[in-house]
Amino acid sequence: MMHGVVLARDWLLLGANSLLAAPKDELIDAHGGFPAHAESWAVLGEKLRAYASAPNGDDALRQRLGETLSLGESGYWLILQTAAIELYPEAAAAASILAEDERVQLLTPLSFARLMRAALNVDFGEALLDALPGGAARRLGLLDVLEVAPGRPVTQQGLRLRGEELTALLGGQPIGVTRATQVLRVSPARSLIYPAKLAHGAGRLMSAKRLLLLRCESNRAGRQFALDVVSARQQDALFVTVTELLPELSDLGRLRQDGTVVLDLCGWPGERPFPHAYLGAASELLPCLIALVPQQAATGALPTLAVPAFGQAEARRVWDELVPAAADADWLAGRFRMNLEQTRLALAEAGDAAAVDGEEGPPSRERITRAVLSQGSRRMGRAVTQGNFEVKLSDLVVSAELARNIRDIIGWYLASARVEREYRLRSAGASGPGLACLFSGQPGTGKTFAAQCIANELGLNLYRIDLAQVVSKYIGETEKALSQVFDEAEAGHGVLLFDEADALFGKRTEVKDAHDRYANVEVGYLLQRMESFSGIAILTTNLRSNIDQAFVRRLKFVLEFPVPDVERRRELWERSLPAPHLRRKDLDLVPFIERFRLSGGLIHNIGLAAAHLAAATPDGLLAPEHVVQATYRELEKSGLARSVSDFGPLAHMLPGRAS
Repeated sequence: MMHGVVLARDWLLLGANSLLAAPKDELIDAHGGFPAHAESWAVLGEKLRAYASAPNGDDALRQRLGETLSLGESGYWLILQTAAIELYPEAAAAASILAEDERVQLLTPLSFARLMRAALNVDFGEALLDALPGGAARRLGLLDVLEVAPGRPVTQQGLRLRGEELTALLGGQPIGVTRATQVLRVSPARSLIYPAKLAHGAGRLMSAKRLLLLRCESNRAGRQFALDVVSARQQDALFVTVTELLPELSDLGRLRQDGTVVLDLCGWPGERPFPHAYLGAASELLPCLIALVPQQAATGALPTLAVPAFGQAEARRVWDELVPAAADADWLAGRFRMNLEQTRLALAEAGDAAAVDGEEGPPSRERITRAVLSQGSRRMGRAVTQGNFEVKLSDLVVSAELARNIRDIIGWYLASARVEREYRLRSAGASGPGLACLFSGQPGTGKTFAAQCIANELGLNLYRIDLAQVVSKYIGETEKALSQVFDEAEAGHGVLLFDEADALFGKRTEVKDAHDRYANVEVGYLLQRMESFSGIAILTTNLRSNIDQAFVRRLKFVLEFPVPDVERRRELWERSLPAPHLRRKDLDLVPFIERFRLSGGLIHNIGLAAAHLAAATPDGLLAPEHVVQATYRELEKSGLARSVSDFGPLAHMLPGRAS
C-alpha cells in the first residue's frame, strides 16, 4: 500500500512541475492533461500500470477499493492520491499548485481528472465523474469536501480523505468498513424457518431487482423472513433499524462487503411520504438490499412481497434449531413464538445465568422461560407498564360459573398450539387467530384482578397498556406504538391488558373534523390488528355497550363481572380483614355485608384502611368503629351515599360526621 501512495505522491509532484513548466502566456487545455514533461509522464504511466498489475503488491487494498467497493481504477487512485496528500507535505504543496489556489492544499476533481488523463490516458470526463458527488468514493463517504468559497465551481472544491479511513489505511485495516453502531449482525441459520421454496424464490427476486421490500404486519416475522432469505445465500444479515432519520447512503454503502443489508422501516411514520427515491439510490450502492416496510406502506412499483404470518410451525423450527432436547423444544414452541434473533438472545441470557450458578450443560427449560419473560418485558417499551402480582385463581371471589369461564380461557390458550399443530385448525373470519377477551362490570368487581390471575396461572408477564403513552396527539404515532405492543405480545411472553378499553376500542364517531377522522383511523387500525393478533389480550370496561360492536365480534370470551351478592360479599369481607384472632369479639360483619352492596375492590380498600386504624391502637385489635370509619371514608372517596340511615345502628360510631 505504501508503495502505491509513494507513486501517487510522485504523480502529484510531476503534475505540479508540468504546470509550472508551461509558458505563462500559453493557454493549456485542461482536458488534455499536461503538455510538459511528456517522457516523464510516459515513464510514470508504465510504473502505475505495472504496479496495478503486479501479482503481489497491494492486492488486498486494490481488491477492496476496486472490486468490493466498486470504485474501479479511477476510484482506487483517487483514494491513494488523497492519502499521499495527507502523508507527504510536498504532495500537499503540489496539490495547491494544481488547484491554482494557495488556500487549497487538497486534491480537486479537476486536478484529479487531469492527472488521470496525463498518466494513464483515461478519458477526462470519465475520471472527473468519479471524483464528483455522484462518484462511488463520494457516495460511500470515503472523502470529505472542503468548500473554499461559495462561488467556487464544484470541480474545484477540495477533496480530503476522511480521518478514520486514513487511520485504517495506516493501521493495515480495511478501508471503507462501517463504524456505525446501529448495525446488528445476525449470522445465517443452519436451517430455514420459513419454507425453503419461499425463501429461495424471494432471494432470486432480490438478486434480479437488487431490491426487495417485505411488507410486514409483524416486525418479528419480517426480520425472520429476511434472515431466511439471506441465510439461503449463506451470508450474514446486517439489520439497520430506522428510528427517526434515514441513515446516510454512504453508511449503507460501506456495508456492501459485510453481508446483506436489511433496512428495518417497520417504524416508518405513516404520515410521512414513503422513501421511494432513497431505497432506489441505496440499491444502486449495494449488491442487494432488503427493506422491511409497514403493512400500510405505499411501495408503488418497487418489488414487494407480503411476509407470511409467524405461526406454530415456524416457532417449532426455531426451537428445534437452537434447543437440543426435543421435549423442551416442543414445550417452548407451544408457548413462545419468537424468531431466531430473539431466541438466540434469550438462550444466551439463560446460559449466562446458569454459568453464574455453576451449572454445566445447556440451560434448563425453566431458565430459558425466565430469560424469555425478562427479555420480552424489556422490549415492550414505555407504552406498557408491567406488574408482578402474587395472586392465583383461588384468590378470586366470583360465582362458580364465572370461575369456570376464566379457567376455560386458560385452557383455551394452553391448548391452542396443539389445535393448530395436530388438529390443523385455526380461527378464521372476524374472530382472528388469537385469544381476545372482554371483561365488563362496575369498578372493583374483579376484572383486572382476574387478568392478573390468568397471567400468573399461565406463567406469563402481564402488560397493562398505558393509554397516556399509546393514544398520541400526533397523527400516526398511536398506530406505531400499538404495532410494537401487539408484535411483542404475539411472541408469547405476556398477556395484554387494555384497562378501561373504552378509550381505544370505543365506538367510532361521526366525522365532523380532522380529529374525528384520525380517531376513526386509529380504531380502524385496531380492528385490523385485532383480527390478525395471535396472542392473548384482555379488555376491561365498566360498560359493555361502550365498546364498538366490530371489536366484540373479534372476541373469544365476553364475561360479565357483577357486583357480588351477599354470599360473595361475606367471603370478600372475611378475606379483606385481619384474621379472627386479631378482631374484637364484638365485631359483627353482618351489618356491613347486608347494608353495603360494595364491590370487591371497595371492600379490599376498607379492610386495608381498617387494619391500619387497628394497628395504631395499643391492643392492636380490629374494632367495629375502625370498620365503620374506614367504610365511611371509602364511601366518601368514591362519591357513594353515606347518610345516618345507611349506617343505621352503626352511625353513632361516626360522631359529628354522619348527616
